[in-house]
Amino acid sequence: MSKLSIALIAALSILQGGLVSARCKCNCGAVPSGSNGTLYWNLRQQCEAANRANEVYRLPCGSACSNICQSRFGVGSSCGGDCIDANTMLFSCDIQDYVSAASVKPGEHIRTLSSEDNADVCSEVYYTFAHEGISGALEVELEDFTKVTVSDNHLLYTGSTFASREATMAKHVKIGDKLVSSDGSAKAVLSVKDTAAELVNVLTMEGSIELENGVIISTHSFNENLYSAAFYPIKMMYKWIGAPAVKKAQPYLVELEFMFKPYFSVFAESI
Repeated sequence: MSKLSIALIAALSILQGGLVSARCKCNCGAVPSGSNGTLYWNLRQQCEAANRANEVYRLPCGSACSNICQSRFGVGSSCGGDCIDANTMLFSCDIQDYVSAASVKPGEHIRTLSSEDNADVCSEVYYTFAHEGISGALEVELEDFTKVTVSDNHLLYTGSTFASREATMAKHVKIGDKLVSSDGSAKAVLSVKDTAAELVNVLTMEGSIELENGVIISTHSFNENLYSAAFYPIKMMYKWIGAPAVKKAQPYLVELEFMFKPYFSVFAESI
């Protein structure tokens, strides 16, 4: 049995047995700034104090966690939001134009490259989810001065070509690394900076998407095999029953996702 299979079984066992309950923590670094710098600083200090005092931390990850972080401090939770900036522009094959990631719906087709022959392909979206509030993220600036903004655990493709790509968590991308592009080139990384953004999940059948700057990135976080395995039931539900069934089951799927994610990082780092 492979390490990946063992890791997935372990994750499922933890989830089923309820041995560990992932705890909530607000993403205080993303407290929105305003014209009143003192007010902003005080709110951020209050947020950090709440985390230290376990006022928020004692809650489990999930919608309740996100709601309290958003209502009290205007931020998301640290156990939510693992995807791409909602303002990221993607090419819709359906309308032959660029659309924001936030506007994409299941059933739409987004341009990317085929994992089989590296050719252009339009891949169907089977799941989307908009995380509540503002979450911490990383801004990766490239040599052409375009930027890619994703959560720190989101997978970017590093390497010289799509065929030789390596899925790398954004937090492990370094200055000088190159991100794979759809035209066969690779764009060098100039900087990697902390930022904050509204994040959305856009999962495609192909497992990748092309951004407006031509960069191809994964639709997954942590580890491609692990993440795709966790979402495989959703993918099959979409194929067999359709988008309405996935939408109806979304509250359950969101809670399941919140429970899985804290363990993904541990397993992904060990594989």
